[in-house]
Amino acid sequence: MKEPERGKEILYLTRQEVIDIGLTKKDILELVRAALTEHGNKRCEMPAKIGIHPLRDTLMHAMPAWVPARHACGIKWAECFPDNYEKYGLPQTSGLMVLNSPETGWPICILDAIWVTAKRTPAVTALACESLARKDTAVVGIAGAGVQGREHVLVLPEVLPKLKKIKLYDKFPEVTRKLIADLQPEVSSVELVEVRGFEELVRGSLVVVTGTAILMTPDPQIRDEWVEPGAFLAPVDFDSLWEWATFSRADKFLVDSLDEMKYFMTVGYLPHGLPPLHAEIGEVVAGLKPGRERDDELIIDMNIGMGVEDVVVGREIYRRAVERGAGTILPL
Repeated sequence: MKEPERGKEILYLTRQEVIDIGLTKKDILELVRAALTEHGNKRCEMPAKIGIHPLRDTLMHAMPAWVPARHACGIKWAECFPDNYEKYGLPQTSGLMVLNSPETGWPICILDAIWVTAKRTPAVTALACESLARKDTAVVGIAGAGVQGREHVLVLPEVLPKLKKIKLYDKFPEVTRKLIADLQPEVSSVELVEVRGFEELVRGSLVVVTGTAILMTPDPQIRDEWVEPGAFLAPVDFDSLWEWATFSRADKFLVDSLDEMKYFMTVGYLPHGLPPLHAEIGEVVAGLKPGRERDDELIIDMNIGMGVEDVVVGREIYRRAVERGAGTILPL
């Protein structure tokens, strides 16, 4: 299939067509690594998110980005409504992406962004683990067995060579059990274990990922004294579950984008603010700032997601779709 005629046509890719393009875990990791490296080196343009918040603890965010090295230009319109599952049987996260031609500005592709969001977020955690987690990490704890829990289970074994066990906890036990039944065959070298609460999840885990609802007002469920010495914590749900004492005593505290965190604070999130910042994660991935330097360091990396990751992954999906003749060309 030829590329859509710019200014006259646009390529539309459904969620299934995005999935069927077939990007592998390795593909996603390398694409996200490239995006973080460009962000760390300040070789991209990415304004902080702007958005609206129709209901409490919900968000709808515009995420534009331009990454010249990957010829990736566009915007994701992403939504997070934590009550969707209970009320409507829908995922809490949704979204669409528009890719543009950097030469003309015209839109060239619209694609479902649910799959992209699901894959690129744990890829950032995984790349952070390479630099920030202890090399002897054998046990990981994951809070939340929804989309993010599932995707973290699939990717973390790729970067933690000593990993033996992943402990899982979700307020809906049936969701945890389905995750284990579905994914245990795919990660056969790692034991997936359901635990009964946050304490059992966190104690003994050298990496802890929390991927639950993003709350404007934190509801601390994880006690500071449960956190192991030398742990690496990856909250992809802000400070929703954590005591401020844990954040405030971190030896190294990182975020993906400081500008975006400042935006979130203006609309009411992160009421305690942020601890002193060691780095943005892209600076560590790019080798500009150090990662873990001692086994006993408590390191926290708060990644909420950046448009540079989305457009780099989206551009590669678009490239492969054109190459293979996937999707539907629509008139503008």
